Amino acid sequence: MLMSDKEILEAIRKGEISIDPFSAKDMLGPCSVDLHLLDEFRVFKMGRVVDPQGDNSKDTVTELIGTGGKPFIIAPGQFTLASTVEKVAIAKDIAATLEGRSSIARLGIMVHAAGLVNPGTGLVKPSRLTLEVSCQNSSPVKLYPGMKIVQIIFHRLSEKAAVGYDERKTSRFVGQDKPIL
Repeated sequence: MLMSDKEILEAIRKGEISIDPFSAKDMLGPCSVDLHLLDEFRVFKMGRVVDPQGDNSKDTVTELIGTGGKPFIIAPGQFTLASTVEKVAIAKDIAATLEGRSSIARLGIMVHAAGLVNPGTGLVKPSRLTLEVSCQNSSPVKLYPGMKIVQIIFHRLSEKAAVGYDERKTSRFVGQDKPIL
C-alpha cells in the first residue's frame, strides 16, 4: 500500500525515512514527496560503444558535466544521467518508487529512475538517487537545477527485509553522491 502524507511525515519523525533537505510545505504531496534536480549530468560521449559486458568505466564512455547552477540543455533524442539534490535513506520495511512528474513529461522529458528504491537504501550512507533522463521532444529543453523533477512514493512492507540494499555485498550504488553509470 502507498503511504499517505500523514504516514510519510510520521515515518520521517521516527527516522524510518530520511530526506535531506526536506520541507513538508514545499515538497509533500498527498502520497508522495517531490525531489529536485542536481546541477551535475553524466552524458555519453558521441561515437563511443557502450558495452554492458565490457569496460564502461565512467571516463571511457561518459563525461560528468557540472553546470554551476545554470540550466542544462538536453537535445532531442539525448539521454543523460542526473541526480536528485536530496539524499535519501529508508528503513528495511519501506520501499519506494520514483515517478516522473507529469509537468516534466508534458515537455517531452521522460524521467526514469530504475523504478525501485530498495528497502534499506541509504542506511549506511544516505544517497542521492540517480535519474535516467531522455528528451523525446523535437526541440531542445532546458533543465534547471533545483527544479522539481520526480516524485518519490513510499510503500510499507508487510515485514522488514532480511538484508537491506546497503547491507548487500553486491550492491553497487551505496552512498552515491553523483550520477554514476
